[in-house]
Amino acid sequence: MISRNLFFRLVRQDIKKRIWCPILIFIVLFLALEVCLLMETEEYLRYSYVYAKDIVTYVKEYFFGRHSRMVSVVTCFTAFLCGISGYAYLHSKIQVDTYHSLPVSRSQLFWSKYISGVLQFFVPFVIHALSCAGIAAGKGAFTTATIPAVISYIALQLVVFVLAYSVTVLAMELTGNMIVAVLGTGVLFLYSTLLAVLSHVLSDIYFDTYIAYGKRMSYPINENIWRFSPASMLIRLFLSPNNTTMEAAKKLYKYDTSYVWVLMLAAAVYTMAAYIAHQRRASEAAGKSIAFHMAEPVIKTMVVIPAAFFCAVFFRSIASYTKEERWFVFGLIFGFVIACVLMEVIFRLDLRGALMHKKQFLFNAACTALIFAVIRYDMTGYDTYVPSDAQLQSCAISIQQLMPLSQDVRVSSFGNHFLDSEDYRMSNMKLQGNPSAMELARKAAAEQLQFRYFDYYEGIEESSEYMETLSRQEHYQNLVFGYRLQNGRMIYRKYVVDLKDAETLRLLADIFNDYDYKVGSTPVFNDSWQIEFGSLYCISNFREENIVLTHDMQARLLETYHKEYMKLTLETVMHELPLGSIDFRIKLDANQSRYKYFSYSGAMYIYPEFTKTIALLREYGFDMEEKLTAEDVESVRVELNDVVPPTYFSSLSGIERAESVYETDSEESKVQEYTDKEQIQQILDSVVKTDFMWGIKGFTDCFDHQYRLGIILKAEDGLPYYFFIKGEIPDFIRHS
Repeated sequence: MISRNLFFRLVRQDIKKRIWCPILIFIVLFLALEVCLLMETEEYLRYSYVYAKDIVTYVKEYFFGRHSRMVSVVTCFTAFLCGISGYAYLHSKIQVDTYHSLPVSRSQLFWSKYISGVLQFFVPFVIHALSCAGIAAGKGAFTTATIPAVISYIALQLVVFVLAYSVTVLAMELTGNMIVAVLGTGVLFLYSTLLAVLSHVLSDIYFDTYIAYGKRMSYPINENIWRFSPASMLIRLFLSPNNTTMEAAKKLYKYDTSYVWVLMLAAAVYTMAAYIAHQRRASEAAGKSIAFHMAEPVIKTMVVIPAAFFCAVFFRSIASYTKEERWFVFGLIFGFVIACVLMEVIFRLDLRGALMHKKQFLFNAACTALIFAVIRYDMTGYDTYVPSDAQLQSCAISIQQLMPLSQDVRVSSFGNHFLDSEDYRMSNMKLQGNPSAMELARKAAAEQLQFRYFDYYEGIEESSEYMETLSRQEHYQNLVFGYRLQNGRMIYRKYVVDLKDAETLRLLADIFNDYDYKVGSTPVFNDSWQIEFGSLYCISNFREENIVLTHDMQARLLETYHKEYMKLTLETVMHELPLGSIDFRIKLDANQSRYKYFSYSGAMYIYPEFTKTIALLREYGFDMEEKLTAEDVESVRVELNDVVPPTYFSSLSGIERAESVYETDSEESKVQEYTDKEQIQQILDSVVKTDFMWGIKGFTDCFDHQYRLGIILKAEDGLPYYFFIKGEIPDFIRHS
């Protein structure tokens, strides 16, 4: 039994033998920590007015908080370096024989190497972290309240290191060749993340109702896939899904502390797996591709099938719309064959082994074909699935463009946190007791109103069938459902409904008129999202102004608007033009006009029926009904557009409508300028600002896109572009 002194002597000898490793780590950490801190604090002091926090809070919550995600990348790199360099002896028969001839057990040899690698990272990292604390203290940005943040910062990076380090050591134990070991490390580290990405891509291609939600840039981390790879765990750690509440949105610099325990457990599991593999690894495995032959067929299957589908997705992405399916199948077959050949060559280390194991080749081919068939033909019923009433706890619905509120939500932290309106609704709306909601979901899922462009493209571009299809598509609208089940799981689906269908409109109206739907659709009606607003940005047809209101004035306006909005009907929203809009804005800094306000509520439309709100705004100094007279206008420029019809393109998750494009050829376009006061007045009485078009353009035909107008005022610059209201183009323009 080796003594404790001999054990630590082995640790010291290993560190001395690899002294280049801690030196390199020390240099890398210096650049990632001290240099980064100095650059960040200089940037803060130079542009301090941009930040909503003081420098002490900034260092505590950003550098020793959110900045952990960037440092974790460096930590993983050092873990790979330590793991590969520490256990490289396993791939050399001479070194393995030398180590195994020492009077040291395998267990003691493993742990001496393991602890040596941990110390080579941990000691330099602690030195650098304390040095950063000293630099922050020198700039007056460090207090006793920052100490817990520094300790948790160090502890977190130690956990991240051990997790990545153990995965690297496990890869070294499972292989006998350095190149294969590096590839194996990458596979173990990324595998579940790659599966999640592949699942997302294939679902987006073949499931018409598929839609992904969650934090931005985190969509590959599919909730249905177990996160067993470190990359998936780290993304989940730093992209907490709880950012859809006001309190969580203000703390985006925080990582999900509750998930750290999962990383600790995973680190322990991978460490024990590496230890067991080391104990059972045969000495003869050095120099071979794989140390455990029983794992070979499993590894091949796990690598070949995803590789084949990734290859298929690649070929599909570069193919034309009309040939996507054919190239996907070609890429699947091509990728499968190439992956099988490469795996055999890697395991055999000989080109002659490329065609070995034909039975396994056929087995993997059958599995690949089965998976493709299940996904391609939706054998699981993904698109038609709707939870039963017994399974459902509540649901969230986002009617695209039919909710003229909260186009986005932004919350100030160290910048603007953007939360899409649909993300907000999926997380905050809890619609219950409305039978029309599930009736509409079942109707949409059963009808499957999904038309794919390539189905109609070949051979009928000029046919009446093709044009009729495009005409029908203009009546469609996207509808997103979020089903919250009794077990707490959320399921999301995107449907396409026909707005010309009377039954669909009836169901939509019932949902829109539901109090819980309207309250759950916008944060300004949500008590947990209430904040102090800095200003109110008002827009009418001919005027825009930013006005500052007291807290009592804001509360009174919100209460009045809330009452009138609750009486708003879907019929009004779909077929009536708003008088204007109001947008509550958050104040950033009273002394810096450049970054003074940013939007919070988005455009909240004011309709003619909102008489009390209109009167209250007039009392506050903004008249929504104010008209522009010809005496205020110098001229009106009317431009005849060469209108490019709306185009549609293939999106296998559903129909995506491209924006109508209005192109004007300077040589062919017809531009007329009017200065006659009577004509100008007729024009002013018949136009609407383009700002009000975007919210309802998808389901109503209130605008005439044949002309685009620019109004030139006498005392000011010209007003934004306008369109004529449908059917109200003056005769002198139509006949000119």
